[in-house]
Order: sequence, then structure tokens, then C-alpha cells
Amino acid sequence: MTRAEFIEKNKHLFWYIKKDKIQDIGNEVLVEFIFNYGTWDDVKELIKIIGFQELKLVYDGITDRKIGNYMPEMYSLLERIVYKYAS
Repeated sequence: MTRAEFIEKNKHLFWYIKKDKIQDIGNEVLVEFIFNYGTWDDVKELIKIIGFQELKLVYDGITDRKIGNYMPEMYSLLERIVYKYAS
């Protein structure tokens, strides 16, 4: 599955983004929404598409303010995945 197909499949999660702009979202938004609102299968598919190194770049870019955008459990999961597979 391509990134575009994955976003199209999960477009219902990006409810506040204009339909014509959904394909333009960055990986930061994609990771945040899939981890917070997607299924475990969605998380696994996302990682297959963007890879562990890109996931680590997103994780490294999360600041204190942005941490608040993640559900605590999902941020913890993201952190554990990055430390185990992308360090």
C-alpha cells in the first residue's frame, strides 16, 4: 500500500482537514492521528510505509507542547517502538 492509499483509507481520521488537503499532510500529523485514533493494524501499516527511521524523526521532533497532542498510552507506545527498533 502506498502512503497516498493509506491516507485515503484512513481519511475519516483527519476530520478537520479540508478534503483537498488531506494528501498534503506531513508525517508528523499522520503519525499523531494514526497512533491516537487508528487501529493496531493501522499503526503497523504506517510503520511499513514510512519506516522506523522516519518514525524516529517524527518522535525526535515532538516538543513538550506537541506531547500533549498524544494520548499518554500512545506516546508511550511510540517511544517504546522508536527505542527498540530505530535506535
